[in-house]
Amino acid sequence: MSDRLLFRFVIVGTAFTVGFTMPTPSEATQAQEQHMYVSVLDENDRPVLDLTVSDFVVREDGVLREVLRVQRATEPMQVALLVDNSSAAAPYLRDLRDGLGEFVKQISGDHQVAVITYGDRPTIVKDYTWSVAELQQAVGRIFPRPSSGSLLLDAIYNAAQGLQRREAARPVIVAVTAAGAEYSNRSYQAVLRLIEDAGATFHAVVMTTDGASFDTASRYRDMVLDRGTERTGGRRIDLLRGQFFREALEGVAEELLSQYLLVYARPDTLVPPEETTLSTTHPSLTVRGRSVGPVQ
Repeated sequence: MSDRLLFRFVIVGTAFTVGFTMPTPSEATQAQEQHMYVSVLDENDRPVLDLTVSDFVVREDGVLREVLRVQRATEPMQVALLVDNSSAAAPYLRDLRDGLGEFVKQISGDHQVAVITYGDRPTIVKDYTWSVAELQQAVGRIFPRPSSGSLLLDAIYNAAQGLQRREAARPVIVAVTAAGAEYSNRSYQAVLRLIEDAGATFHAVVMTTDGASFDTASRYRDMVLDRGTERTGGRRIDLLRGQFFREALEGVAEELLSQYLLVYARPDTLVPPEETTLSTTHPSLTVRGRSVGPVQ
């Protein structure tokens, strides 16, 4: 079992400033350096960019760990951008293209992005590339498929599998869904497990309506959208009838581009912790993180 699967994160917005006992030289020598990608947002959901070691608190199974280094994350991301082109997305076509075009403009260049649709079946519109122009052309080719349903869970599963095969160093999945009829046959447990196996951070932008679906596939989709984002340091953004879609995707891009790389010390033990808690010393901030394991 991978080290990632042994982490259960509890993300806390604030924490009291607590002192800790410095390890002895022998303990420090035996400590493993663990690192995680961390997002910090203020009360307006804007990234906070000026935090240092003293602003973060990490605990494993309730035991305080020493935060060694905090710096801006610079490792290139590999972003699977999953786009709903089922018939449920038809009313949002203009907003979709506008928001997606801005997202790839912000992210690509320094990071690789793939555009994948999943109306009727998961389809790679553009494989991973650094090219802003090619990605914007791909976005312009997205059209809703008439009388089609969503296969979002299949698309997430396939994207996570692909990131795993690529041995992506900093994998990210961003899903855009109109929350229409879901036709995937995947169990939510299998999809969540593969997201974690791939080590991906998962974000979701959901265009909701007044009605709700209660079939099994739709319930599984909602479980993945809720639990998958929470467990991997991402977030779920719900938009009533697609309002402020462009702003929501811009916010996701800003958050990804503003992440920290946090390195902390863990004693060299045979049994990994069951729970890792990440928090800040600032009451108004929200912090989320995803463990990447030992520093290589």
